[in-house]
Amino acid sequence: MKKIAILMFSMLLLLSACGTAQNSSGAETNSDSQDATAEETVTKEGTFAGLADSHTIAVTIDDKETSIQVGSDLQDKMNSISEEQKVVVKYTKDSNGALMLKDLETK
Repeated sequence: MKKIAILMFSMLLLLSACGTAQNSSGAETNSDSQDATAEETVTKEGTFAGLADSHTIAVTIDDKETSIQVGSDLQDKMNSISEEQKVVVKYTKDSNGALMLKDLETK
C-alpha cells in the first residue's frame, strides 16, 4: 500500500513539473510578441506642459496631459523648452505601459 502511495505521489510531482515548463515557455512566447508591438514609435504633436519630475515630461496631446519618461540623452533638450511651447514628440510604449521619449522637437 505504501509503495502505491509513493508511486502516485512521485507521478504527481513529475507531471506537475512538466506542466510548469510548458506554461513558462508559452508565457515567454506571448511576452515576445508584446515586446514587438511595444516598440512601435508613435509621433504626436502637442503642447509642452512642463516637467513632472527630473526624468518625466508632461505634454498635452489631444487635450489630454500625457506623461512621458525621458532618458539621460534627451534631458538637456527638454530643459531648454519653455512651457506652452508647441512640440512634436516621438515615443514608444514599454512592456510595463510607460511611454518612453525617443525624440523631441520644438515647432
